[in-house]
Amino acid sequence: MVKTKRAYHWATALPVLIAVLVLSLCWREGGLYAKEPGRYALVKKVIDGDTIAVEGGDRVRYLGIDAPESGEPFYEEARQRNAALVGGKTVRLVICGEERRDKYGRLLAWVYSDGVLVNRTLLSEGLARLFIIPPCGLEKAGDFDKAEKEAIGRKAGLWSANTQRNDKAVATVAPSEAALHEGEYVKVRGRVSYVHKAKNVIFMDFSDARGKEFTAVIFKTSFSEFKSAGVDPLKYRGKMVTVSGKVSMYRGRPEIVVKLPRQISID
Repeated sequence: MVKTKRAYHWATALPVLIAVLVLSLCWREGGLYAKEPGRYALVKKVIDGDTIAVEGGDRVRYLGIDAPESGEPFYEEARQRNAALVGGKTVRLVICGEERRDKYGRLLAWVYSDGVLVNRTLLSEGLARLFIIPPCGLEKAGDFDKAEKEAIGRKAGLWSANTQRNDKAVATVAPSEAALHEGEYVKVRGRVSYVHKAKNVIFMDFSDARGKEFTAVIFKTSFSEFKSAGVDPLKYRGKMVTVSGKVSMYRGRPEIVVKLPRQISID
């Protein structure tokens, strides 16, 4: 009888001990798996400041940030810092559930290394810009917006005075040409045909007789910036406006995510 009781005791206790061990490991990784399920992967190559290649052939694009492209200021610094954080290490990937891959086939993920959220680290050090694209990017938008503002306040990296972008060197294109400049930092100049404010976003459309050509998108995380600057995008309808930023494609249409009032100017 004693042996039977002991066997029953361990059979009951073992699952509990395993659960405690798993929860302990998850806590060290920066969050419970119940909240942030993920997978582990060995980093085989660091492509740039926001993209890596992992064992098995997948490429991973960091959510929530946009690091400098080749030829832009701080490109090499961002790439090297990313390499220091993840190069040759096994990282935890929390992959976007609603949209696992971008149109290039890259996994979209929050990347944890040694318990640190690498996406946020690069942003807070001024080695990347905030780049929130729904749906998954919205999850950490508030925290990431705070991290970027702190970097701007410290004039870190991209925000240092001697590395600010020279606007005279940036190409100005018409709304109808915006799609040709996907992935590039440009100025899009045209007349705003329609402005719409939803709960968490403002859309500024630039259209012609054929329909919508280009959209400037302002997410809720930036509303306070515009209010503080006394800028009301809802009054831009019918005006000639220039929007500066990186062109991305969303559902087949070009757009620029506007985070700061200085990205928009009125003729």
